[in-house]
Amino acid sequence: MRSLFKSLSNPFALDLRALALMRIGVGALILTDLLLRAPSFMAFMTDRGVMSREISMSVNSGWHWSLYWVNAEPLWAMSLMVIAAGFAMMLMLGIRTRLASIASFIFLASLHTRNPYLQQGGDNLLLLLTFWGCFLPWGERASIDASMVREPRTSNRYFSTVSVALVLQVMSVYFFSALLKTGVEWVRDGTGIYYALHNDQVAFGLASLWRDWHGFTGVLTQYVWWLELIGPILALSPLWFAGFRTLVVVALIAMEIGFMFNLRIGLFPFISSLSLIAILPSSVMDFLWRSGKSEKKNKPLIQMYFDKECTFCEKTCYLLRYLLGLNATIAAAQDDKHIGPILERENSWVVVDEQGVQRLRWEALVFVIQSNPRFAWLAKQMQKAGAAGDRAYNWIGDHRYGFGTLTARWMPWRKTYPRVGLTGSVFVAVLTALLLWQNLSSIKVWNPVHGIDTGVTKGYRIPAPKFFDPLYRGLRLEQYWSMFAPYPQKNDGWFITPGVLRNGKLVNVTADKLELPSAVRPESSEQFKSYRWRKYKNFLWLKRNAKHRTHYGAWVCRDWNSRHEASERLDAFNMYFIKEPTRPPGRASRVTSHRLLRYHCRDAGLLTKKPVENAIRSQGEKNLMRTLNM
Repeated sequence: MRSLFKSLSNPFALDLRALALMRIGVGALILTDLLLRAPSFMAFMTDRGVMSREISMSVNSGWHWSLYWVNAEPLWAMSLMVIAAGFAMMLMLGIRTRLASIASFIFLASLHTRNPYLQQGGDNLLLLLTFWGCFLPWGERASIDASMVREPRTSNRYFSTVSVALVLQVMSVYFFSALLKTGVEWVRDGTGIYYALHNDQVAFGLASLWRDWHGFTGVLTQYVWWLELIGPILALSPLWFAGFRTLVVVALIAMEIGFMFNLRIGLFPFISSLSLIAILPSSVMDFLWRSGKSEKKNKPLIQMYFDKECTFCEKTCYLLRYLLGLNATIAAAQDDKHIGPILERENSWVVVDEQGVQRLRWEALVFVIQSNPRFAWLAKQMQKAGAAGDRAYNWIGDHRYGFGTLTARWMPWRKTYPRVGLTGSVFVAVLTALLLWQNLSSIKVWNPVHGIDTGVTKGYRIPAPKFFDPLYRGLRLEQYWSMFAPYPQKNDGWFITPGVLRNGKLVNVTADKLELPSAVRPESSEQFKSYRWRKYKNFLWLKRNAKHRTHYGAWVCRDWNSRHEASERLDAFNMYFIKEPTRPPGRASRVTSHRLLRYHCRDAGLLTKKPVENAIRSQGEKNLMRTLNM
């Protein structure tokens, strides 16, 4: 019995190196998301776009908030995105990591709130990872902050209420997603994957090659459901922990990679994969993160001497040693009777190798960098700078006190890396319990589960903790993991937006150039500028959102007319959705046309003359007339 307990592992203990990878990934993904949103920020983030601040406030929960509500000007929105990008870069590099984490969370939550109809599950998960990062010590490894720690912890193991919260958060995405998949497509027919791959708005790449292999997609449907349900349970097993956890992480990441090559669903697979990397066991990280102490001992010893009066110089030495993984000693030059006079005479730091050879200025920096073989290529490029390198070094030296003031604020010394205290730990523990309760309350069917009788009273539901709503919504912790649930989307189709110019010409208003609208279904990449536009237009297609269509119409007119000359100004346009539901295997689809919007840019009263319909008829667009059921 004693040996059994010795073999048990704590499934909630995390590895600091895995957390560092998550931090770097979260920063990179926030930055990528901002870059992807940038071309459409006028349309989605300002009053000149499809949703004004007033509408944004009205459609959000009373507990939601956004910095984008403060001002309506494009400059304000652009400034917020630029500042958010700066904090994301700080997060990646590990500069004032706690501050960067909190700021990144605030800016990301504000971005999501400004136009909630652009979001998907991956965006929510990225926000949650950033939120938990505010409490995690994910800057304790592979960061500039870590290089400024006098007494770093040697153990990579981390366990606290925050590690429990993160593990449960990552596993909840899959576990509750499985329980929400209650449609016959997942439970009985095994057509979940078939329908997901036949939605041509998102399907691409390899999807068309194998989506009709019904035998294979049926088996894969069952595999995905059981993996999402059983995987999290195995990942939390204290017995054979490393093996089960690694197996589950690899299997789930393989599934996410499958999404990347078959479905155009934005950053979701990358975010999900990143969350799984964060919970890798230490034994796996030991294999992946091989630059350990034994390797450092085999490297040549370097002695770096800095100016005792220059804190910036000292920090630079510590930073180089940490980032390059050097076997180096660091000391003040004035404390060595031989080195001190050299520093005073040459006005330069001094680097001494194992043979006692001394190097100064730029040459010393090149030598330090090439001491790590992985950066030898960089040292070769720097070596070419020659005298220009010394001039750059001297310029930095002349301004070292200014850099000292800057680094005192952004790279402070710490005795040990700070971690969340007792109050924070208790807060996280309570929050984790409430979030688990909230997730449980989202499940609508507890019996049967995947056709299995669980013995639970039919129709039973766990009541939601309503008292939790202010905190739950105020911190943007909403969770409802309904990916392809209760069944995959079947109402496939495409949009046609014909418009008529003031000169009478018929055009496709969603195209960048003047071209005729076509009845032929376009590729998804041609139809939508980004997956954000796909989310927004599908939001407009739903009948309950019809009131938002006129805002879109007004934006289309403003956008088109701002980009074209007076003779090419848009007069009116219609918006149609050509519905092509995905039918069960072997059955043909039936295409139907649905007019979503008729909009006139100058006078709504002129719509009674049906300008767009008349232009289509007069120009003899028979295929278009047939498709639009005119």
